[in-house]
Amino acid sequence: MDTSRVYEKLGLFYLGREVAVGDGTPSELPFLLKSKDLTTHGVIIGMTGSGKTGLGVGLIEEAIMDDIPSIIVDPKGDMANLLLTFPQLQGEDFTQWIDPAEASRKNMTIDELADQTARTWRDGLASWDQGSERIEALHGKTEMTVYTPGSGSGAPVSILSGFAAPDEQLLRDQDGLQALVGSTVTSLLSLVRVEGDPLTSREHILVSSILLHYWRNGQDLTMESLIGALVNPPFETVGVFSLAQFFPQNDRMTLAMKLNNVIASPSFASWLQGDPLDVQQLLYGDEGRPRTAIFSIAHLSEAERMFFVTLLLNAVISWMRRQQGTSSLKALFYMDEIFGYFPPTANPPSKRPMLLLLKQARAYGLGVVLATQNPVDLDYKGLANIGSWFIGRLQTAQDQDRVLDGIVGAGSGFSRNEVRTLLADMKGRRFILASAHRDEPLLFETRWVMSYLKGPIGLPEIATLMKGRRGSGGAASMVPADRDHWSGQLSDQTPLLSNGIDQRYCQPPLLVEQPVFQPWLAVAASVRFYQASRAIDEVRHCSLRVPLDESFARIDWQAAEPLAIDLDSCADAPPSNSLFRGLPAEITAMRDLRAVEREFADYLYQMQRLELLRAPAVKLESRPGERAADFRVRIGDVLREQKDEAAEKVLTGFARKREQLAKRLEAAYLKVDKERGDVSARKTDSLISFGTAILGAVLGRKALSTTTMTRTAGTIRSVGRVAKEKQDVRRAEEAAALIEQQINELDAEQQEAIAALADTYDPARVETETISLKPRRADIFEVRACLLWEMVPPPAPLHG
Repeated sequence: MDTSRVYEKLGLFYLGREVAVGDGTPSELPFLLKSKDLTTHGVIIGMTGSGKTGLGVGLIEEAIMDDIPSIIVDPKGDMANLLLTFPQLQGEDFTQWIDPAEASRKNMTIDELADQTARTWRDGLASWDQGSERIEALHGKTEMTVYTPGSGSGAPVSILSGFAAPDEQLLRDQDGLQALVGSTVTSLLSLVRVEGDPLTSREHILVSSILLHYWRNGQDLTMESLIGALVNPPFETVGVFSLAQFFPQNDRMTLAMKLNNVIASPSFASWLQGDPLDVQQLLYGDEGRPRTAIFSIAHLSEAERMFFVTLLLNAVISWMRRQQGTSSLKALFYMDEIFGYFPPTANPPSKRPMLLLLKQARAYGLGVVLATQNPVDLDYKGLANIGSWFIGRLQTAQDQDRVLDGIVGAGSGFSRNEVRTLLADMKGRRFILASAHRDEPLLFETRWVMSYLKGPIGLPEIATLMKGRRGSGGAASMVPADRDHWSGQLSDQTPLLSNGIDQRYCQPPLLVEQPVFQPWLAVAASVRFYQASRAIDEVRHCSLRVPLDESFARIDWQAAEPLAIDLDSCADAPPSNSLFRGLPAEITAMRDLRAVEREFADYLYQMQRLELLRAPAVKLESRPGERAADFRVRIGDVLREQKDEAAEKVLTGFARKREQLAKRLEAAYLKVDKERGDVSARKTDSLISFGTAILGAVLGRKALSTTTMTRTAGTIRSVGRVAKEKQDVRRAEEAAALIEQQINELDAEQQEAIAALADTYDPARVETETISLKPRRADIFEVRACLLWEMVPPPAPLHG
């Protein structure tokens, strides 16, 4: 029987085996953690050698098996071990990951140690009912990517490319908005070694004011535009003082140059390239497939790590606030070492967003799991928001006392002395679970993980792991690289045009010595899609540009390119000493661009459609602008919650039946004992049944009686070895064996019911259909056309 498939269909994490609290004897009863318990978050605490990394890796493996995506922050390099999974478990799989020094210490060749390691892993996994099939399934469930911010060894991620405006909900939340701005600015200024109180530092106040100005107007900021805004802020006063009094021009230029030096530095080039810090895309692929994103940051400086972690936390918060509420676990945020990021007294930039996540993420189905081997320097008041505490071996009594202070807040039923006694004699790979979802602490030992735990993985090894895997989603640069589409002569005079043609000039805030401009025909309009029955009132802003080169004869709208520039932010006059490409005659002959505007409006009327997806089976429709993959994710979220509710109802019925059979079996055992005349000889063991463990995990231990949880189906077989000559004993044994068979049949029936639930609530079976909304002509408005001059690199000088 493939027991693993049973609990995986119910959102249960197989983390190990329970251990008897009294004598520390391992039980055959598996420890299954209900995944939705992690919506109240978790913390793993244990010294070096406690097995903390193994528990964390095992938890992520179970999330993958349950189709739950994860974002993992890896300050030490241990979590990249998740990529070291080898379905065949052969020696050659391990060879390149063997430490030559370890082989030498053991007087073995690398190949010999690799073969030994492979055997160890095969045997270890087999002892925990796992094998190649489960590792293969793990591979097929997710796409794992190791990102290395600031380095090209792993997948690059664009960190400094910009600061996206938060959504309307966060903009209305003043406390949340101030926390986002404050932590972002503090971490950004730390890169240029500018520190200060957000209330007194003029650098902090100015940059915060700029961010707030643009964000409240719904505008994103790039690092380039932020630097430009420092030079020329979009406001004249700060508080009651003029800008010149508060922060003189020369001082602002000094700060702007410091930030410019950061992004201009060759060492920061990799911070500008790669996948955007888009949490939805980090968690889900193009088809809605869950992803596991590991951010390895061990190679960064302390300031860079703090900067990155703060930005990532803020990005997760912004993503979280756009999600629908759910009681099921939707995604995991795991941080492998929080020392320094969540201290008790200091307030680093990471602390406020971390605390905000712990307080609010539960409502959105986002589980936060934090791990540390440094239990003293933690804000236990903040960690009181965490519902599940996994405590391993601790080094000192002081460590134990600090952890005990935190546990008391996790569940009122925990005795301080009881937990202290358990902590006093902890072994490696054993943990106490103190959870708000349990009435008493649970002692368990972790299972053997599928991933090979090699130890910390450095940049060269990450490069090897990521070779051939998913790389950058495309370089993200400060200014899109424009091709110079015109090969004609340059002029230092702007072309003569009718006053009826609006001209705009797009240039970087920090000017080059002699900018060269090339012409584009730019158009923009707003298109409204309205349908009262669906509560849809969506306005889409469409902006395109058409190159004006020698080949231009008429506008080909199909060949037009998206325009990412806000035309109102462009200047209405060029800087001095500029050079210009020529214009085609078709443009210079025009008196105005009204005909272009009408033609563009007709094009939008014919081509623009708002397409939505509908899933009638779950009564869901996609939102305007929502990707098909993201809509699929929402379908999965709804079905997961429905399945959790249905499972509790179905398993409640099985629990009642099992209770009845358990009572009958108990009576049958007593009958056998009586007929044997030796009641004291009867043995009571744990019921070694995944079926029982599943019922306990899903319904809670209160739903099962002591009888159900403590009788073994093997007991009657040991009883049957004696007194077989007595007919009354044989009849009693047969009656008990019949009940045992009924329990086994109930287990099989329970598995079939679970499999049926998984099929019923499988997102892949939900069909979708497309709805297309067309705009009215009157709903195409604010149509605008202008001649746009964009700066391109100047030509190389001629030598002759």
